[in-house]
Amino acid sequence: MNAYADIEEFVLVEESAGQVSLVIDKNRRTDVRIQRWVMDQTRLFPYAKPEFVSLGDLKARRETFRLTQTALRVSAAFDSDWSDVQKRMVRYFALAQLLGSSDIHITIMRSIGLARIEMRIHGELEVIDELTSDEGDSLVQTLFRSMCDIRIPPAFNDSDMQAGRVDAKFVRAAGLFGARYQHMTTADGIYVVLRTIVDDSDRVPTLEQQGFLPEQIALAKHILRFPNGLVLLTGPTGSGKSTTLRIFSNMWLERTRHRKRLLTVENPVEGRIAGAVQTPVINGDWDKSNAAVVRSDPDAILLGEMQEINALIAAIHAAHAGHLVLDTLHSNSAAGALPRMEVMGADRRLIADAELVRGLVSQRLVPTLCPHCSLTWAQMAPQLPAETRAYLEKYCTEPGVCAPQNLRFHNPEGCEHCRKTLELTGRVISRGVTGRTAIVEIIPQMPALCRTGFPGALRRPASTGSIKAASAVAPIC
Repeated sequence: MNAYADIEEFVLVEESAGQVSLVIDKNRRTDVRIQRWVMDQTRLFPYAKPEFVSLGDLKARRETFRLTQTALRVSAAFDSDWSDVQKRMVRYFALAQLLGSSDIHITIMRSIGLARIEMRIHGELEVIDELTSDEGDSLVQTLFRSMCDIRIPPAFNDSDMQAGRVDAKFVRAAGLFGARYQHMTTADGIYVVLRTIVDDSDRVPTLEQQGFLPEQIALAKHILRFPNGLVLLTGPTGSGKSTTLRIFSNMWLERTRHRKRLLTVENPVEGRIAGAVQTPVINGDWDKSNAAVVRSDPDAILLGEMQEINALIAAIHAAHAGHLVLDTLHSNSAAGALPRMEVMGADRRLIADAELVRGLVSQRLVPTLCPHCSLTWAQMAPQLPAETRAYLEKYCTEPGVCAPQNLRFHNPEGCEHCRKTLELTGRVISRGVTGRTAIVEIIPQMPALCRTGFPGALRRPASTGSIKAASAVAPIC
């Protein structure tokens, strides 16, 4: 356990050219915990020099140090037999891991001789690099032919849709767990999307870090106590469902003290869950995979995603077999998951079974504005269209929660605290946004909550630097 976990954001051990510096937030130089940390580090590094800087400078140096160390680690991991094109792609993977990018987009436009590399960061696409279209073609063909261990179909064809999985040796060198490949033809080239899969099993975030309200966290824990039934996480692509699913899995394993078995069936396995036994779908056959997992003595089952009727029926059968089943579904709302299941082909009598659906969770991810440079109401109000200003003044009037003068707005220029300069290409990205947080709706299937008066709609004031919509909890009674 890290004895200094509560102060680690205010200190940094920085090593450069053989010299070790103890970088410390100057506002905390008299903090007893900081002084104790300095003494301990001096024992480890007798020639280390303390250096007191502003918190903003410390964060910037931490990021630079992290980028440098990752670049060194990635370079050291390169296989001597890898080609220059393969190494370039691994560097893109490493950059995606550092920036928390969920997807890498490669768009080849042969009519203008250009290939653009973009990454989705905090939900928005940022241009990372630009190549010639010939370089882009070489990158994509190398990626599919020599870096994917699964290719569907096996022969590269840029005039058709193809899918694949990047070999683990390449993505692990970049600090990722995995990456999925998908391409399709365009009017003048090819469009490739790589979904990156992080390996955060040793640092699984909490529901609080995701943005869940305390009341929602308590309710999620209650739902996960059921021994059987279906818990569905809903939302559009990129809404954080898979991350929350891993958090739920970790919560369930910890609650059972890792003395119960969690088996997963995923297509493909998306991220390591410490303590779970994870398996891929067998040759795309959900029926076969579901039958195998049910016969393998599970206590709980995680099914990757309901994309078609076979996956849906597999989840229902597993839940009816007496297991707790965790799954995700694309739906616009929590309540909308039920008619969505019917449209996909499930009998409504199965869906209406009180022992089937134990809880529905819907979520979205919204940007967290930089608290240092986000714009105030006084700065932005004169620039807003009259209709927008009138709308905000009329509806942002919830006592204790929202008032126009408390609103903050995105600064597209950003500042030193949120801007990042990519060493790989020199481009500046991530202006005015520092991350994303979830807004959540939970619908539990627990009539007892109605009798005990469990809170209904829940609200809390927006935190500094972000605007958080009301998160709802609404029991089905």
